[in-house]
Parts: sequence; structure tokens; C-alpha cells
Amino acid sequence: MESPATAEKRSSRRLLFDRRYGWVVDEWKDPTEEALAGGRGMFCVVPLGKTLFQTASQSINSTVKLLDLKLQKWAKSDAQPKF
Repeated sequence: MESPATAEKRSSRRLLFDRRYGWVVDEWKDPTEEALAGGRGMFCVVPLGKTLFQTASQSINSTVKLLDLKLQKWAKSDAQPKF
């Protein structure tokens, strides 16, 4: 059995013979990295959750900015003397 250090040094690409396609170069990818990257079009909760969180954060930030502007305008209109 190989040590983890030797396994990491080994190339992730290899030449394979496939009956349908002949000789092909196969590239092995770490499943955890592929899942986090949303690779191969598979459903993955991590990227979806990240996007949902970012979208919610942006909408909350824009709402807070809008409310802040409204409150500033309201405070300025109250501070001005009315004749």
C-alpha cells in the first residue's frame, strides 16, 4: 500500500484502453473538490446554499440602505423649521 505522500505525487492522468473509444487519457479528480465545484452538472447543496446566502445578504443590504436613506430624508424634513 502506498503512503499518502506517494499517492499525491502520482499523476492524476492515465492512459486507458476503452473498447468503445480506444486509447483515452483519463483524468482523476478528487470527488470532494468536484462536489464543491458543482462539477459534471450534479446536484450539490454546498454551491446552492452559498448562492442562496449571498443573494439573501445582498437583498438585506440593499433594503437596509434604502431604509437608511428614507430615515435620513425624514429626519432632515423634521429638522427644518416649517413656516
